[in-house]
Amino acid sequence: MHIQFLTAGGIRTRVIESGRGEPLLLLHPVGFSADVWLRNLADLGARRRVCAPDLLGHGFTDLYDDRGDIGHAALMTHLEALVDRLDFEQFSIVGSSFGAQLALLLGLRMPARIKRLVVVGSGTALQTEAETVATLGKTLANGSSAFDTATWDSCRQRLANLCFDGTLDFDPLILSQLTAYAREGAAQAYKSLLAAMLDVNRARPFRVAERLNEVAAPTLLLWGRQDPRASHARAEAAVACFPRARLHTIERCGHLPFYEHPGEFNRIVSRFLDAL
Repeated sequence: MHIQFLTAGGIRTRVIESGRGEPLLLLHPVGFSADVWLRNLADLGARRRVCAPDLLGHGFTDLYDDRGDIGHAALMTHLEALVDRLDFEQFSIVGSSFGAQLALLLGLRMPARIKRLVVVGSGTALQTEAETVATLGKTLANGSSAFDTATWDSCRQRLANLCFDGTLDFDPLILSQLTAYAREGAAQAYKSLLAAMLDVNRARPFRVAERLNEVAAPTLLLWGRQDPRASHARAEAAVACFPRARLHTIERCGHLPFYEHPGEFNRIVSRFLDAL
C-alpha cells in the first residue's frame, strides 16, 4: 500500500493505492477522505489494483478547481480526468453515500468502461429530491460541527452519529480527519459543496434516482440495516429499478458498513467483483 500525489485535470490529488490487478476505484462519502477505507484496502487489494482518491475539496486534494468551483460538475470533471490519469480503461467502482452517486454518474457517462458498481448506503443516489434536501441538512449539521470545532471528541462524535455502535474504535481515522479539517479553507470548501448539493436547481442535472434503469453495469446495493442517512426500505424498493442489481444487508450496521463490519463488507464485495 502506498500514497501518491498526482495531477488530474489540473487538480493536485491524493490517492491511496493497494495491490495489483483489475482496477477498482473507491469513492468516499462527502466530508470525509480516502482514509475511511483503511479497513478495506488490503483485503480488496489482494487481487486488484485498488485506488482510493480524496475527492476534490476533500482530504488532501485541492479544495477547488481552477475556476474556484466545487459543485457536482467540478467533481465529475475531476473524476473523469483522474480515471484517465490512473490509466483505468475498464474498472469497477465502490461508492459510499455521495460517493455512490458519483459512481453511478460515472456509470451513466462511461458505460463501456464500468464493469461493476457497488452502491453503499446512499441517500443522494436513491431518494426523492425533497428527501435528499432533508438528509443533506442533517449531513451539513453533523459535518459542520466537526469542521467548526475540530477536536478529537467532535470528530469522534461525528463518526459515532453515523454508526450503529457509537463505541467503535474510531481513533485510526481521527488523526487524518483532524489534519484534513485543519487545512486553511477546508471548512468553507465543505460548506460550499453542501450548498451546491442543497441547491435543487443546480443539483437536478446530476440526479440519478430517476435514471437507475439506465445503469448498464451489474450493481450491488450494500446497506446497513440501521443506516441513519439512507433508508434501508428505500434500498429495498430501488433494487428492482436497476436492470441487474441485488441488495445485501448488514445487520446491526449504520451508514459506514465498510468501517463498522469490514470483514463481511470485504468478503461480499470481493465475491461480487469476482463473479463472472
